[in-house]
Amino acid sequence: MQISPQEVGKIQKATQRARSQAAEAPVRSVEDLAARHGVKMDEVRRFSQRAIAAEEDVLRERRLRDLAKRVADGSYRVDAADLVDMAERRAIADRAAEL
Repeated sequence: MQISPQEVGKIQKATQRARSQAAEAPVRSVEDLAARHGVKMDEVRRFSQRAIAAEEDVLRERRLRDLAKRVADGSYRVDAADLVDMAERRAIADRAAEL
């Protein structure tokens, strides 16, 4: 079955009209914007969280300088219990990745 060129033209005009109306309508929320572009809100949230996490931590440089200074002058100490706890958590995470 074929669709006539007239029917295709009608569909194209209707699509163009809907797009132009959507482009002119103001966006009032992130939900409206996502709906306009056919994006699901869970995707918006996931990518937003990823972008926020990727932003540079403004205090990181200061913490690194302080840590480097403590290591250099010998005042940085690692508690054995903290080290064991970290190793256990790392082992659990590694095993969970294999599941």
